[in-house]
Amino acid sequence: MQDKGMAILERMLDVTAFRQKLLASNIANADTPGYKAKDVSFQKELDKVMDGGQPGYDVYEPVTTMPNRDGNTVNLDIEMAKVAENTLIYNAATQLMMMKMRMNKDVIRGGR
Repeated sequence: MQDKGMAILERMLDVTAFRQKLLASNIANADTPGYKAKDVSFQKELDKVMDGGQPGYDVYEPVTTMPNRDGNTVNLDIEMAKVAENTLIYNAATQLMMMKMRMNKDVIRGGR
């Protein structure tokens, strides 16, 4: 049986993996005319799982900068900062999950 902590950690990993794909797509389309940058709110997705909500991603178009002349809204500096932030969250979640699994393993072995 899985506890709520593990479910939250799994959701954190799912959201960060999905967000990484969105951010990579934004960076790949930085020179595509008319491309609109996309993102997902990590906090909103985490709040959803904390409230027992269903999985699903609310993708939105952030208004971080004015569009270029060609209508593209990707700002590489902002996207790279988001990638760094997302990577930190992912790494923290994986570390917490490994600690939780180690603790469960110790419990199963009788504390040894």
